[in-house]
Amino acid sequence: MDIIKAKEIVEMLAEGVDPTTGELLPSDSHYNDPEIIRALFTVLRSVRMPAKASKKSIEEKQKDNLDAGRPKNAGLPWSMEQKDQVSSLFSQGKNMKELSEYFERTEGAITSELTHQGLIE
Repeated sequence: MDIIKAKEIVEMLAEGVDPTTGELLPSDSHYNDPEIIRALFTVLRSVRMPAKASKKSIEEKQKDNLDAGRPKNAGLPWSMEQKDQVSSLFSQGKNMKELSEYFERTEGAITSELTHQGLIE
């Protein structure tokens, strides 16, 4: 297995997606534990990747996600606007399920972003 494939698998786990089936991991999965999510993202930040030009547009990646039964934005980077918006909506009392549906990401991805911003532990 090459490093690119290994990183893709770890990214999917960090986003709350089963890399073998493409389905969302159960909410009680160990991979949805905030400590595990932080560990996965810490490892991902430390992995140096060879330069890889993506030939797919954001729209194509979103279509691939939907075709695989994943949330539309699973595995895609957060824009600064989305980061600000998720923290604002969370501060207004929106729960993880509402945020997940709004941003079309897994609850694990929402938890991870809010943890990264220091809004939850």
